[in-house]
Amino acid sequence: MNEQRQRSSLFNALKQILKVQGVRYRDLAELLNTSEPTIKRLFQDQDCKLSRLIEICQMLGISFEDLLEVAANNPVQSKAIPLEIEQALASRPGLMAFFVLLVSDIDQTTIAEQNNLDATDVYLYLRELEKLGLIRLDPKDIVHFLVDRPIKWRLDGPLHSMLVRVNQQFVADTLSEHKVIGYPFYSTSRLFSTHSIKQLNDEVDRLYQRFQHQAALDQMFYPSEQLLPYKMISTIAPFELARYFEVPAFSQDS
Repeated sequence: MNEQRQRSSLFNALKQILKVQGVRYRDLAELLNTSEPTIKRLFQDQDCKLSRLIEICQMLGISFEDLLEVAANNPVQSKAIPLEIEQALASRPGLMAFFVLLVSDIDQTTIAEQNNLDATDVYLYLRELEKLGLIRLDPKDIVHFLVDRPIKWRLDGPLHSMLVRVNQQFVADTLSEHKVIGYPFYSTSRLFSTHSIKQLNDEVDRLYQRFQHQAALDQMFYPSEQLLPYKMISTIAPFELARYFEVPAFSQDS
């Protein structure tokens, strides 16, 4: 999901620059010696090679680094899909899992191989997602997303239990692998003023933005086979000790 978030940031930044410069899709198409529908499709699908992005930047008189900076200063906001669509996905965990992998830019072949699916399984899943209005399949069975990405799932919505389970499993796996593999994991509780907590939250937010920015660079300059998915979870919240450490009535066993 991080990859799509960064891609959306870059294309949103491009749209902002086009608007500021008064450049229309038609104008950009002429500069690139292509058709307006091709440019519209490029921005809709948010998919093109790095060399094409650099070429567009050159036509607009900016560097690719400028584009990255604009994107970093204007992070993409997650958008929710209709509640009834979430409900439909929640009622079919397999379809939800397939969609999450697909929307995370994992290709159909990899999904099939990792889950022992045959071509019919993949096609039927894709057709169900098409019926929900989440994707469109072109005549060559290439997937085009019909929803804005990244998607913001409702934490208190139909998928609540699934999202909680995934995050709990991720934290449990990270804890168990912490000493073996060396992944950093920190957990502590101390007493703070609200002012200090605000400052710390700002620092965590900057780390999150750094995490996203580095992902954008890696996805631009490294081949896909050298990239692995990583997940970051961070929170600073009141820690109600009495809620987590109940003291029962005294007995010889307590």
